[in-house]
Amino acid sequence: MPKLEQFEIKKYWQIFCGLKPVENKVSHDQVKPILYNSKQDSSILNKIWFLADIDDDDMLDFEEFVICMRLLFDLINNNISTVPDVLPDWLIPGSKAKLIKQKRSNNPVTSTPKEEETKKAREVDWYISPNDLKVYNDLLTKSTLTDGSFTFSSLSIIVNSNPTHFINVSNGDIEKTWKLVNPKNSTSINKDPAMYFLHILKQNSDLNAAIPNSLPSRISNIIDKSEISYKVDSVPRTETTTRTSNTTNKNASVVKSQFENLLNYKKMESSSKSIQANVRVDSVIDDLQNIEKQVDRLESYLSTKKNELNSINNQINQLK
Repeated sequence: MPKLEQFEIKKYWQIFCGLKPVENKVSHDQVKPILYNSKQDSSILNKIWFLADIDDDDMLDFEEFVICMRLLFDLINNNISTVPDVLPDWLIPGSKAKLIKQKRSNNPVTSTPKEEETKKAREVDWYISPNDLKVYNDLLTKSTLTDGSFTFSSLSIIVNSNPTHFINVSNGDIEKTWKLVNPKNSTSINKDPAMYFLHILKQNSDLNAAIPNSLPSRISNIIDKSEISYKVDSVPRTETTTRTSNTTNKNASVVKSQFENLLNYKKMESSSKSIQANVRVDSVIDDLQNIEKQVDRLESYLSTKKNELNSINNQINQLK
């Protein structure tokens, strides 16, 4: 049997929504017209239903509905001659794998070796096509925080609420992928690792690609990009900071001095170039303004650090 295709899942999703599911589930009565319109024997239809109803609640969620429709259409289109006794592994959603394993252990009669067609999981293809890039951008646009970052919760909602893209993804897959693209265990990640988070899970769902244990170095370099934090409050106030603050202040002073020198150089450069008719005045002004802003920011940062150091020294003196 060929594997599930993206267009196929979308078709099943349209049919599923047309049945007006309640709490993401449809009953046997709702699905019955589709089953009986297939003109298949009732015993065959019952077998398909019981195979699809993995949790035995006489209802089908979307993942189970996909199984039901796929078996039915494969039978109608002569892709299979009979309904299998057990679900092929590739048709088992990741979120249902544990339940299937429990059912098979409780019923060894139906527990058979993996089918011959089951293949070793593929490796993730790290290339993101333009089409996939557009899909990821559209999904991420709806869930970004005010600072443009993404939390585990917001990304999990994207995956769980878009079964057409992530039908075979389990919660375990989501957690493992989050840890993979978030090696620093931050509360949120920026857009680049969020893109690869979705890409890995889509490859896992579409191609049965295994969630990797590590990232290629070129992907790690993209994900590990870090930015300077200007939040002084994020530095814990301990005696160690008394020593590190001196170093920080020295470093800040050096950087400030470098920027001031660069600013003076730019001013002299702009002065000399103003004589030339073809000078790009706007560009020079922008450079000056940007440098001045950075000097101001560093001066403010240096002042805050000095105040913090004085405060720490006062606390130490009071304890003596």
